Amino acid sequence: MVFFQRNSRGLKVYSRSMGFTLMEVLVTVVILSIGLLGVAGLQMSSLRGNQTAMEASLAVSLLMEGADRVRANRPGVRNPNTGRATGDAYDYISAPGTDPGCISSGCSVAQIAQTDAFQWVSKIQQQLPSGVGVICRDSTPSDGLGGSDTVAWNDECDIDRTADIFAVKVAWDHDRDSTTPFLVYRMSLVP
Repeated sequence: MVFFQRNSRGLKVYSRSMGFTLMEVLVTVVILSIGLLGVAGLQMSSLRGNQTAMEASLAVSLLMEGADRVRANRPGVRNPNTGRATGDAYDYISAPGTDPGCISSGCSVAQIAQTDAFQWVSKIQQQLPSGVGVICRDSTPSDGLGGSDTVAWNDECDIDRTADIFAVKVAWDHDRDSTTPFLVYRMSLVP
């Protein structure tokens, strides 16, 4: 823009405005928008990472809880007369089943295992997305998982019931994508 101004002698002088043009403002807005989109992307990535970390912490806690339940019910794991593993109570827990409701009245060894299965698997299903878990005999507790959108625990556990090694496994759909494998955490124990 051109303005007329009078100098100290009273003569008209032409001067240019020293402000910003519309083009400069638009370029500034575009650069600022790109920067803000980058910050928003970083925020989303951070939130996803926090969610995954929280689910991993829950999975580790649930693994430890499952192992503690097996250790707490030794009669359900070992025959007290022979010391050999019988596998009656904790042979293969992968579904919640039903709650026997015997906690206040006193439970048998098998009912304690049934209560453990009900409470433990129910917690996994409630706290992890598409969460599943298993407690079983497994002489190779670090073997792979048998499915991508479902967990094939039959492939994960031994049919041979003479092994004294138990495995506690928790899996969940960590990225909520049915085309990718579940994330599986494993733990082995000898009760």
